[in-house]
Amino acid sequence: MAKRQLAGAALTAKKIKERLTALYPRVKFSVTSDTFSMGNSVDIRWTDGPTSDAVNAITKQYQYGSFDGMTDSYDYTGIDSELGCDGAKYVHCNRRVSLEYQDTVAAKADELFGKLDRSEHGYMSKLAEVEKMYFHYPQAEPKQGAVIGQGGTMLSDLEYEIIKDVDTRDQSELYVVKIITRVADFKALRQEMKSLGGYYSRFKHGFIFREDPTEILRGDRREENCA
Repeated sequence: MAKRQLAGAALTAKKIKERLTALYPRVKFSVTSDTFSMGNSVDIRWTDGPTSDAVNAITKQYQYGSFDGMTDSYDYTGIDSELGCDGAKYVHCNRRVSLEYQDTVAAKADELFGKLDRSEHGYMSKLAEVEKMYFHYPQAEPKQGAVIGQGGTMLSDLEYEIIKDVDTRDQSELYVVKIITRVADFKALRQEMKSLGGYYSRFKHGFIFREDPTEILRGDRREENCA
């Protein structure tokens, strides 16, 4: 019996899950599709992991139009054929945050800002800032030319992405190291990177190096110096 070929929203859901799983291998995504009389939809659900904005930036590419409230109609725009599917009329993201994860982020926020009152104005924005800095997941897929690596003995189990970039002030060349692994002690990591010649940029959301840090992050140069 021939295997049934997926199409429409079902194929779109499959393509989305493959892409998200490749980008966030530690996160379990539930991606389901539904077909109804006036179209179809894909729903993505996950717990903790990347923010909704990060996932939306990817999954919105699979929605082939949008609803216009002014005209009370749906505007069809289509999707990129390279995505390998037809897309869906609606693509929805639903991120669940576990109590354990909330407590972990809150504890780090208390450590940085002092004991916070959960009812005070700005509490959630501080949590969001802490999550972005200390519980980082990549916000987009690696740019063309990016290098994915893993730290050596000095940065064991550290996974990162190196992106060649430019300094917007003088257009000089620089390298941005974006950390993929969740980091428990960001302060220690910052000190370690500083000792290697890098510094953290909140604007770039990564550690800035003026020279390609590929070898030094793997520990090659330090090991050579110790030889």
